[in-house]
Amino acid sequence: MKENKKILLLLLISGVTTGLTVVLSKYLGILAWVSLIPLVIALSEIAKDTDIKLRSAYLYGLFYFECFYLICFHWFAYLYPLDFTGLNNFYSVLVIIIAIFGLSFLQALFGGFVFVIYASISKTALATKYPAINLVSLPIIYAFYEFTQTLGWWGVPWGRLSLSQTDLILPVQSASLFGSYFVTALIVLVNSLLAFAIIGKSAHKKTKLKALLALSIFIANTLLGTALLISKKIDTKHEDSVRVAVIQGNYTSTEKWFSSPSDIVDRHLELTKRAHADGAELVIWAETALPFGLSENSVHSIKISQIAEDCGTTILVGAMLYEDDAEYNSIFCYNPDGSISETVYKKRHLVPFGEYVPMRSFIEAILPFMSQISMLEEDMTPGDDSEIFNTDIGNVGSLICFDSIYEILAKESVKDGAELIAISTNDSWFSDSAAIYMHNNQARLRAIECGRYVARAANTGVSSFITNTGIILGEIPPLTEGYLCADVILSNSRTLYSLIGNLFVYLCGISITIPFAYEIYDKKLKKTKFANNNIQ
Repeated sequence: MKENKKILLLLLISGVTTGLTVVLSKYLGILAWVSLIPLVIALSEIAKDTDIKLRSAYLYGLFYFECFYLICFHWFAYLYPLDFTGLNNFYSVLVIIIAIFGLSFLQALFGGFVFVIYASISKTALATKYPAINLVSLPIIYAFYEFTQTLGWWGVPWGRLSLSQTDLILPVQSASLFGSYFVTALIVLVNSLLAFAIIGKSAHKKTKLKALLALSIFIANTLLGTALLISKKIDTKHEDSVRVAVIQGNYTSTEKWFSSPSDIVDRHLELTKRAHADGAELVIWAETALPFGLSENSVHSIKISQIAEDCGTTILVGAMLYEDDAEYNSIFCYNPDGSISETVYKKRHLVPFGEYVPMRSFIEAILPFMSQISMLEEDMTPGDDSEIFNTDIGNVGSLICFDSIYEILAKESVKDGAELIAISTNDSWFSDSAAIYMHNNQARLRAIECGRYVARAANTGVSSFITNTGIILGEIPPLTEGYLCADVILSNSRTLYSLIGNLFVYLCGISITIPFAYEIYDKKLKKTKFANNNIQ
């Protein structure tokens, strides 16, 4: 019992501390390189205890990840009251509690298998023969687990460890080579080495070696990041820049859906004209900046076309598209001559319970109030293409809100020719909580991975400009009306990651199977030897 309490305490400390490094990356990001030490120590205790069953290992994992995700998703509390949904105070509180604890639990349900797989590998013949496998298996398993969060509606890659490094800048640059999961693996590896150095303190030389190796990995990755940062700056030093503006209309979730459409359009057009006077050649509006459908001959569309023509400016407008009995969250492109591009970007990764209700029949039967969170009467339809805008200034790839936390979507846009990534997002749901900065940090990861400048327009903030190295050029504070202009560089060069994608994490997945494959081989070999001995 005492040992169980010790393990739970270690997991609690590690889960909370690591969660804080992701939420408060600006202040605590460096701690990610040591915050997992208690986790690794606890895992080693679990793995070496022959009396602990895999079910117990899973429950320990469930506990750790629940602690971690409760920190990462604490900001749901800022959604209260959900008056824009029509829910009363009681149901608003209930929905928020379900969101914080339920979403955390849903992620932890899968996270628990990290512990099961690690404990299982540590007991294999290969790990017994080569103890170093226990050092490298957790980084591989953890990185692969983060990747699995991108594979279904239930997985939300909001708390990936690499986000903790976005404000440190240098350690995260290696994401441009092998992706953000590589950075996660390095973080876990350094923690594992330090933890095993602490565990094996009686073996003095080996302890020093592990600690030195951990420090060497951190320094090597930082030096690599420095070299990559310098090379990217050199690559873009002589490139021509383009003046771009992002518009922050500052309509809260309640105001946005209940304000006069004409007032919303007029506010955005006024900010657009001011941005044009500041030299903007491309102006980007936020996700559903116009929370209604746009058609070419509508009065609002004609207004936008006229301003685009008068200013000679390209305008990307977030609005709804109704087409073939389907509703899309979309970006329209108004050209400098006032025409509307035939290309329309449609959001590819919709928000569960925000834009559609997964397993709708089941949810409506069991938790009917959960299906009322969305402001929409019908489920939206996701897009299936990157839909690059070929503008006068170059090729612009769009992402809408939730799209930006899925690295493969940005990669596809770059593969299809995007020279600049424009992110239009809502984020008014988040008020001024930590969530808006966490979401912005996701965009910084996409910029680094793909080697592209990012222009990010949010309804209530933060709107920002991000360089191809993840550095923030400037941002508009949350809950502020305004525009921001910046000189950005369009590029058609390719990072290694944009070429090979998630090859690293696929190799991680294959590596996980090796100890188990060897276990089967070893048992067959022993069985064959035993049979041969009996024959003799």
